[in-house]
Amino acid sequence: MAKTGLQIYSIRDIYFKNPAEAFKIVKDSGYDAVDMFGNISMSAEELKKLLDDFGLECCGWHTPWDYSGRSDILEAFVSYNKIIGNKYLIIPGLPGNYMENKDTWLEAAGKINEIAAQLKKHGMYTGMHSHAGEFKKLDGTDDYPWDIIAKNTSEDVVLQLDMGNTLQTGVDPVEVLKKYKNRYRTIHMKPFSKAKGFKTVIGEDDIDWADVIKYCKASGNTEYFIVEYEEEDAKTGVKTCLDNLKKYL
Repeated sequence: MAKTGLQIYSIRDIYFKNPAEAFKIVKDSGYDAVDMFGNISMSAEELKKLLDDFGLECCGWHTPWDYSGRSDILEAFVSYNKIIGNKYLIIPGLPGNYMENKDTWLEAAGKINEIAAQLKKHGMYTGMHSHAGEFKKLDGTDDYPWDIIAKNTSEDVVLQLDMGNTLQTGVDPVEVLKKYKNRYRTIHMKPFSKAKGFKTVIGEDDIDWADVIKYCKASGNTEYFIVEYEEEDAKTGVKTCLDNLKKYL
């Protein structure tokens, strides 16, 4: 059965000041796991103890390119993540030189395949998180960068589609999901409203969450539904998002 996670970026200000307080909010809100981001800020043993203290799993790490793009640093980060029990090292965004045209996106896909092959030896996965840029057609083509990545990476590469970031561009996230079966081991449930933008919560926005969940359960191979909420009053918002999301699970 799929589990729920919170991208810790949602409550980053609290996390930076007091990680234990942030993890308590995650647990008290009803989540099963945390999705980490950015650089390492504590030892693996310290983070593992925090996870255990609050009965949480680590369901992913948005891994900076400085970590994932170099095989030696990536290998060290693999060791760190084995200690905390995380198997998903997701690329949150690519350096600008990979985002210029179709050829550079194809080059990026090749690099991601290399990362995936390195991680597979450890029983771990990489993947790509989507932002608006992946759904802007490249000059002179009908190609979305997201499709270039999806079609030119192995099935071991997670397509971590972000629902809100996708709808923001005018593209229906459900239609994107249906293009690529079994590629959504983790997925980002970010609310978006055409009237209010990201200043909304799951269940009060314009994403067809019932359809998203239905597809992910039937054909997405989804292990974690990860909420990302970036607006003010985060403590209330992250709980409301999960409470409403559970109505569809």
